Amino acid sequence: MSDVAAIGPQVGLLLRLAHQRAARTFREALIPLGIDGRLFGVLSALGRLGPSTQARLITELDADKSAMLRTVDDLEQRGLVERQTVPGDRRARIIALTAAGQERLTAAEQTATKASATLFATMDPDELVALRDMLARFVAEGREP
Repeated sequence: MSDVAAIGPQVGLLLRLAHQRAARTFREALIPLGIDGRLFGVLSALGRLGPSTQARLITELDADKSAMLRTVDDLEQRGLVERQTVPGDRRARIIALTAAGQERLTAAEQTATKASATLFATMDPDELVALRDMLARFVAEGREP
């Protein structure tokens, strides 16, 4: 199709369908671990960043404050994170992975790798790198400074 104006809505639809397929595949893969994508996102961020304030997690994951509170509560109830005091600030808390949280994150990362291999099995490595780079640029352009 040569009409560039018509491509935008097609890309939007394909992005939505791709997200649905990936979310469904990942959700099903995580069931045996007793977590979902929302919990994995926070575990993954903590694994990457180390112990962090809830505010930093909100910024990193572009999350809603009340949703993050519920997510951290869920993770804490499962024994996967703990809230630690911040020296010099009685109100602030650092969220840190527990040993069980680190183990679950490792298992979830392995699960994500397998799920990704299934999702992208029809793409060669160059296509996958190109897709990642285009999506990263697309996402970065939409983020607030």
